[in-house]
Amino acid sequence: MKYLIFFITIISLKLYAADDVATPSTYKITMTKAELCTSSACTTSTVLAEKTTTFDIASASAGAAVGDWITSFALEVGTTYTHVKATMNTTFTIAGYTTNSSISSDNCVTEVSPSTDSAHNTPALITGSNATTNAEMSYVVPNPVNSENGSVYGDLTGTFSTNGLTKSTDATTMYWIGALSSSYTPTANSAPKLTISFDVTDQLKSTQAGANTCYMWVEPPSVSVTIAE
Repeated sequence: MKYLIFFITIISLKLYAADDVATPSTYKITMTKAELCTSSACTTSTVLAEKTTTFDIASASAGAAVGDWITSFALEVGTTYTHVKATMNTTFTIAGYTTNSSISSDNCVTEVSPSTDSAHNTPALITGSNATTNAEMSYVVPNPVNSENGSVYGDLTGTFSTNGLTKSTDATTMYWIGALSSSYTPTANSAPKLTISFDVTDQLKSTQAGANTCYMWVEPPSVSVTIAE
């Protein structure tokens, strides 16, 4: 049985946005395991890394951080890999601001201590601000089912499915499965490179809660995973 070692390159993209929507300056996720799989069910996989580590996928330094996390691992020659699976905590750390013309102040900004903390059934409740100064804030990924995620989110089962996310009710971990841009079958002479791009453009959201309060949350990033020679 022959194996190949390959290398990792990560690209993080940052762009900017408009009213009620913005690109977060911080979007930290804590990953505990990454796997390369032979199907979308990911019942057969190769572990790429298994260690609790936090990455800011809104940062240009995300590539180096993930590269340090995934140092080396083996792929089986002749096995076709089609998907990637990542297990992560359901509590993120986010930062940024959006303009919001519906409240009496100009902006909704992330806060260390919001009026109401984010939870499995509610986004964080923020007091409006005329400044753009913001701070890192905890964000809990909501439960996908409407009856289990409060009055703000609505039914998220379609969003979770579309984005390859699976989370049980009030769980502290969840997982993401995404398809490679094309399947990959290593040969004995292969020298593959894995490239992952995260795009968090416009994924920081706000909506009016009261005269000068707003709810804030983030939505899933776009993720692209490619293996090439």
